[in-house]
Amino acid sequence: MKHIVLSLFLCAFVTAVSGQITQDATKQLRIYEDDDFFNIWGRGTDRGYSNGSGASYLYMKEKKSVFLDKWILAKAGPNAINVYEWGLMQVMITPNQIADSSFIPSDFYYAGALFATHGLTSYNPEKKYSLHSEFVFGVLGPWALAKETQTFFHHLIGYQSPMGWEYQVPNAPLINYNFTYERMLWDRIKSLEILGSVNIRAGTMTSGISALSYIRFGIFNPYFGNRNLATATRRRFQLYAIARPQFSFTAYNALLQGGIFKSRDTNFEQLEGNQKTHMRRFSIGMDYGIAIVVNRMSLSYTQKTHTEWMSGTGKHSVGNITLLIPISRKTIINK
Repeated sequence: MKHIVLSLFLCAFVTAVSGQITQDATKQLRIYEDDDFFNIWGRGTDRGYSNGSGASYLYMKEKKSVFLDKWILAKAGPNAINVYEWGLMQVMITPNQIADSSFIPSDFYYAGALFATHGLTSYNPEKKYSLHSEFVFGVLGPWALAKETQTFFHHLIGYQSPMGWEYQVPNAPLINYNFTYERMLWDRIKSLEILGSVNIRAGTMTSGISALSYIRFGIFNPYFGNRNLATATRRRFQLYAIARPQFSFTAYNALLQGGIFKSRDTNFEQLEGNQKTHMRRFSIGMDYGIAIVVNRMSLSYTQKTHTEWMSGTGKHSVGNITLLIPISRKTIINK
């Protein structure tokens, strides 16, 4: 049954993630779905990073920023185009054999996280760079309700019920600060852009650093926007392919290692003592796909493939579907 649901989903969505700004839609809703059963090669799984579901409200504002927005969320200069965001997301990680009701020491822990985000993406059209700063706060473990979510949806589509959630990582708070710097490297041809970026993460959820390159080829508007709105939104139809090679170093990941309170949980301490696998600190990956934008709406599909996160578990691929819906056509001057 899950194969049928996947086939219908992929037939309806044949597009890829778009990080591009929409300057003439100052309020937008973003629907975001990761699932490792989404796979363009027909090799879907249900293990590792199994699912991530989220929704975000993106907006520009006329009022000057105060408190966190002013002091923690970085801007790319006084004339930057600033897009703020509030989001809510749930993610879950499971071992390969979810029908096994016993602890599997050579695989991933069961882990779930539920968290909110507040961030700012600030674009500098003249110097062609952007800054994305984000504050994350939420919970890890049973409080995140990942067991209930996965059990419900598997029952809904008639798929195998997960049996090992009693072995999930314990409850813990998640607080993180993430920062990304992105700059244009090459755009001498109108149909091709190459960008480079660095992402830094620190907190009780995950800590590490990543280096990425973003390549897109096709028909599109300027990635970093333009102070002239007519230039920034000249193309009402956009279609392009993307590739995003990346290299990451992870110092800590609560979903793979347990949260900051794991030493207080005697049951988890016993599981950890029997664990045979361990988190890989270095990984490489490649995201690729295709994106379509019509007027102010975009729909996207990206296949995200990475080397193993945990030793002995093998490489992993997750499909992503993102829908960006405009809910306002008003154009404002950012402050």
